[in-house]
Amino acid sequence: MRRRWTATVLILGVGMIALTILQCQTGDRIPPKGSTIVVSGNPTTIPLGNSPACTSILQVSSCGTSEITAAVSSDLGVPLPDQDVRFSSTAGKLFIGSLSAPIPIGNVPVQTDSAGNARVNLVTSTTSTVTARSGLASGPLTLSTVQGNLSLITLNADPNDPTCNDTTITSCGQSVCLVATAQDSSSTGIQGVAILFTLVNNVSGSNTFRGQFVPSQKTTDVNGEATTLFTPDSTCTAQCGGGKSCQGEIVATTQGGSFPSAPVQLLINIP
Repeated sequence: MRRRWTATVLILGVGMIALTILQCQTGDRIPPKGSTIVVSGNPTTIPLGNSPACTSILQVSSCGTSEITAAVSSDLGVPLPDQDVRFSSTAGKLFIGSLSAPIPIGNVPVQTDSAGNARVNLVTSTTSTVTARSGLASGPLTLSTVQGNLSLITLNADPNDPTCNDTTITSCGQSVCLVATAQDSSSTGIQGVAILFTLVNNVSGSNTFRGQFVPSQKTTDVNGEATTLFTPDSTCTAQCGGGKSCQGEIVATTQGGSFPSAPVQLLINIP
């Protein structure tokens, strides 16, 4: 814990004797107003496995870990070293050190390094949201768990829905059906992976192609699959109608975007 010495001046008696007293004050060192915290995890989708530590720490047979990093920056984007960051989680336990000899951090602040990063570990058996705070700055991160080791996410047009499985868009009212599959190293589907669907590389010159996913996030089923429906939004005609040049790609990722699929390219040609 840091100690800061401050001087207090007391005026005593008629002779105006000044007595300086040094007082020791303690407290967190926090960043200035306007600073930000960005929280990341490695991994953000945590594979679960059996370990004696799961029983000793969480009283469960299966768990997994992730390294959590909170990056503290000023309002100008400059990394801030020597700042105190406090971490909390909705499930599991936060610690420093190794899983075999964890040191719980509880509500103890963790100091940022020379690059402005504060690091802790999370051990959990279920989905958890970790929040990092330093002064007025805070940042959350949700981490999901899966049984099995995630190796690959594929994204394709959904072959089970023949009404909208074409990725060539010739009308603003057209929809695209997609299926993402989460697989382990043996190409077996993994259940319980939270998949996010996003539209990327969707600007061509002065034209921007936009749309909505329903749903935008879905958890994989027993086959490791998650489906979504993409439809162009109300700006489609103005931006891309009349044969204007438009483009777009769809990507499926785990939460936090750390594990993306290969993109599916949309072929957009709207008369």
